[in-house]
Amino acid sequence: MSGPSSPARRALLAGAALCGAGHEARAAAWPRSVVDASGRTLRLAAPPQRIVAIFPSNIEIVFALGLEARVAAIGGRVRYPEAALAKPSVGGALGYSPEAVAALRPDLIVLTPSHGSALGLVEPFERAGVAVLVLAHPDLAAVRRNIELVGRATGSETAAAALLARFDGSLASIRQAWQGRPQPSVYLETAAAARGAYQTVGRGHYADDALACAGGRNVFSDLAGAQQVSAEAVLLRDPEVIVSLQAVPKPAEEISARPGWSRLRAVREGRVVVLPRSHFLIPGPRQTEAVLAYARALHPQAFGAAA
Repeated sequence: MSGPSSPARRALLAGAALCGAGHEARAAAWPRSVVDASGRTLRLAAPPQRIVAIFPSNIEIVFALGLEARVAAIGGRVRYPEAALAKPSVGGALGYSPEAVAALRPDLIVLTPSHGSALGLVEPFERAGVAVLVLAHPDLAAVRRNIELVGRATGSETAAAALLARFDGSLASIRQAWQGRPQPSVYLETAAAARGAYQTVGRGHYADDALACAGGRNVFSDLAGAQQVSAEAVLLRDPEVIVSLQAVPKPAEEISARPGWSRLRAVREGRVVVLPRSHFLIPGPRQTEAVLAYARALHPQAFGAAA
């Protein structure tokens, strides 16, 4: 694979860490300590029974671990799982209410730096003696760590181990399907703005890792994290495949019809794929579904027409 690589990508391509690693639960007695993504040490006296989970990926992890009955409230723009929609909400894009959270008497709050306003909950609840678990999700390896962290913080190590086994097994199965085939270069478009500006990702982003695990070479892997690029930059990289994530999928022909894009190899060879954004940009357990969709777009022969 050409281009720079992140530690997570090297682990992915090695096949042992993310595309097929095993995992064992390591249960510990209570009370216990957990170090979160911010480097803070949380001391938990007993398994938390009233959890407030903020941000879609954190909510998906909590529910995937079977903790629905312990979720007192959620926060953020949540669409999945359906059961989460029935929970009280403590805020969203406009901010979060410490008062609303406090009224729920939580004993664990799970949040992420991606919602800057949610970080304002850390200090007041720490002072009140409430555990606040901060999760970060820059890459696919972090998704695994977050599952493990939430499992340990909630006393759900067995469920976390089972979830990680499924996660790793899915990635290993996908990798095995395309193994030995050429890895095409791909431009992943996460959004298209006006005046020819486009959003994509570079190294150190979970979607970049997902592309690598799906058997593709990101043409913008020399960039870092989420990035805006120009049409000229895409034309210069001349990808073999274009994968466009759209909230409401439109015909691939609209991408092919962009000025100058008919010259792109992906357009000439009919390899422009439009996928729904939905959970593809949510760094939670369902990233395996995103990897599978990317792999089908990149290696259709390996998965068959019905895959």
